[in-house]
Amino acid sequence: MAEEFTIVVTSDRYGNETAGLELEQEMIDQVADIPVRLVSRAAVSEDDLIASGADADALLVSTREAITRRVLEHLPRTKVISRYGVGLDNVDLDAAADQGIVVTHYPGYCTSEVADHALALILALNRRIVEQDRSLREGAWVQHGPATRTILRGPIQPLREQTLGIVGFGRIGKAVAERARPFGLTMLAADPYLEPEAIAAHGVEPVGLPELLARSDIVTLHCPLTPETRGIIGAGELARMKPTAVLVNTARGPLIDLAALAAALERGAIAGAALDVVDPEPLPADSPFYQMPNVILTPHSAYYSERSVDVVRRETLNAALAVLRGKRPGTVANPAVLERVRLA
Repeated sequence: MAEEFTIVVTSDRYGNETAGLELEQEMIDQVADIPVRLVSRAAVSEDDLIASGADADALLVSTREAITRRVLEHLPRTKVISRYGVGLDNVDLDAAADQGIVVTHYPGYCTSEVADHALALILALNRRIVEQDRSLREGAWVQHGPATRTILRGPIQPLREQTLGIVGFGRIGKAVAERARPFGLTMLAADPYLEPEAIAAHGVEPVGLPELLARSDIVTLHCPLTPETRGIIGAGELARMKPTAVLVNTARGPLIDLAALAAALERGAIAGAALDVVDPEPLPADSPFYQMPNVILTPHSAYYSERSVDVVRRETLNAALAVLRGKRPGTVANPAVLERVRLA
């Protein structure tokens, strides 16, 4: 009998939300060509990951696990690391290639969900939905009656007269533009990795980041977290924005210097923000953002729908199984590994 493969799930993110790994186990039970054992070992620290992965032929990881070179050098059996989701900023891809470990992920994950969430936050900021809800719960409608202006905590400008700046024009950035187009917004996009013609083909004006920040009424972030984009929105960038502008982040928390953002909001340098992702997560209880009426917070939930979670779990496991079978998965995030590993 062939040697049994061990797949270790180190993330507790999806298991907790769906009452365990029943879906994965059901899939494993249907695998007939190779013997596979599924194990759940939640781990975050390097030492825990090393211990959890000591006998792992495959690791299924999420956002929180930092798969560093040290971790990778202590995974003697591991052939593949399959990432739940899109981002790869928590995996040392070069180190994985050096160790002959294939890294795979699912780039198609939750594009629609994140784009929907971003647009929902844009609309909520523009229409001051959350602020109005809070005011009414505090008695403003009873106190002021139909006098709308006395209830509103600030002006509302029509979206059709606003400019939307999209930072990062990949799958999600494009999906946001498609959703925003019917509202009549003027749209700009900054993405140094795309030719201007590729952006313009979507009816969006290509510009550099400084121009985008200066011209936009709404700035929405959709770029990956890389060494180049970490802290891409700091004090200098916020100073370029209009005092009436708002900032939306459904991408990665470390894209924004949160201390600089808090200071800008407190002094009125920008008008508001909506944050689905922050750094650290969750925000500490004493974070000033909890007390700011012009800030909307959601708990890193932009990715979520029942459908998106089901799909990413299936795709992540299937990618790991492909490598264990000696086959190439749908994506190889560290193609240099193919010089060391032969996949059909």
